[in-house]
Amino acid sequence: MKNPQTVAEKLYRQFPSLKLKSIKDYSCCALVLIWCCGLELEDYEAIITVGQMMDRGVIAQDCSVYWSQACEYLTGKKLTVDFKDITDIKGIKKRTPVRFDYHGKSHWVGVENGSIAFNSLEHSNCVENGRPVTARILKFSK
Repeated sequence: MKNPQTVAEKLYRQFPSLKLKSIKDYSCCALVLIWCCGLELEDYEAIITVGQMMDRGVIAQDCSVYWSQACEYLTGKKLTVDFKDITDIKGIKKRTPVRFDYHGKSHWVGVENGSIAFNSLEHSNCVENGRPVTARILKFSK
């Protein structure tokens, strides 16, 4: 995946639908979870996967992630999640979802080895001008 949320935005302009609108506007967290699960998808495949996750009810229609159900759907593995407030990403080593906030808006990215390794958008004001505020520490089991 490179920037599937940006691709969804372009698709929405050509083929407007409620599902594509949700994906283009709100799917960053679900896309980061896909990345954290180690799934290597093309952008279009990621968009389809998020749509399927909505259909299966493992994420909400507004793309809010039901962590355990979504992970089990994607990988067959169980997941526990710790919610952790943060102020920087330097100490994060493993693939981790991190939310950046800026002026009341937020965007999720994938962090690994102390830097942003996956961003579902080509351009994000939240990431470029905001700060990291929370992380989801993922613990996978069989």
